[in-house]
Amino acid sequence: MSDMYTAIVFITGFILLITAVDAITNQLVSRKNKSEIVLLCLFIGIAIFCEWTGVKTNGADVSLIWLHKLAKLVEFCVAPLISIAAAIAYGKLERPKFVAALLTAHAVFEVVALFNNWVFSVDADNIYHREGLYWIYIVAFVLSVVYCFICIVQGNKKYQARFCSVLILILCFLAAGIGLQMFHSEIRVDFMCVAIGNLLLYNYRGNIVNQIDMTTQLLNRICYERKIENIKTSAYVLIFDINKFKQINDTYGHAEGDRCLMLVAQQIHAVYGKHGSCYRIGGDEFCVIMHKHLDKLDDLNCKFHNSLDKLTADNVNLYGVAVGYALYDNKQTDIRTVIAEADEKMYQNKHTNTVVG
Repeated sequence: MSDMYTAIVFITGFILLITAVDAITNQLVSRKNKSEIVLLCLFIGIAIFCEWTGVKTNGADVSLIWLHKLAKLVEFCVAPLISIAAAIAYGKLERPKFVAALLTAHAVFEVVALFNNWVFSVDADNIYHREGLYWIYIVAFVLSVVYCFICIVQGNKKYQARFCSVLILILCFLAAGIGLQMFHSEIRVDFMCVAIGNLLLYNYRGNIVNQIDMTTQLLNRICYERKIENIKTSAYVLIFDINKFKQINDTYGHAEGDRCLMLVAQQIHAVYGKHGSCYRIGGDEFCVIMHKHLDKLDDLNCKFHNSLDKLTADNVNLYGVAVGYALYDNKQTDIRTVIAEADEKMYQNKHTNTVVG
């Protein structure tokens, strides 16, 4: 059993190494995010190394009792920190000061508990035992995992991520691995599952990055093409185009043009994002495929133009946005015909300055 566990630790180390090296060499990952992912892998590595040290010293020479206790202490302190590091790497950390205070309090508790045998003890024969307050460590670890996934879901909302089912499955996978060891302490697969979960989250985040336009954070042209190839339900297709965008670039520079793109994209997503998918389909052109609450389109268009009026008033370099839309009926019309109709009405809007549909 000891040799099998050593093999698990060895495999886990390679999983962490692969994740870290891929992050470091991935040009789509920012420098800051590279550091966060590598640090996360390091924390997982420290935790499983300490667990392995505890296993190897359990029942060994009594002169190693101090090493056994130290390894378990570090493992128990680092384990909840792993989830927080994952929240930073793959999501948006909520209330960081409060979280830091809780992590500090937990670490202090574990140190105090070590000298009082509250959470675990190592007897005179260097044998490890769980004690009465071991459940506090488990609760801290589980809550940190749940908190991590909340942060990841919140952080990925701006990317229009619709993969919550994937996150739920990853969470279930982690729960299974952790729960298995809770009920069968001799089956030590918890940190291997954490390492695999980390790799899955890394791939999940990579899938999101590959689907977004980096300037506007809307879905990109590839996602748009796949969507219209596979659209199966009735939907409104809305086409947006920024007025005099070439003039903005030529007069004020591309940095100002990118800023205008971001401002308009934020307004489109804020108004229509809950009712459909928002895309940047090229240059200064955007598209919304609105497949929910179709009866609210007029209200949403009014809301968008009210917000756009305020936006143009606050940004004199932005000259407005033309909009056109058409209804796609999956039983009677062709999606390309509907897109062309919405596009034509958008150009009409450029001349009339009213939404055409």
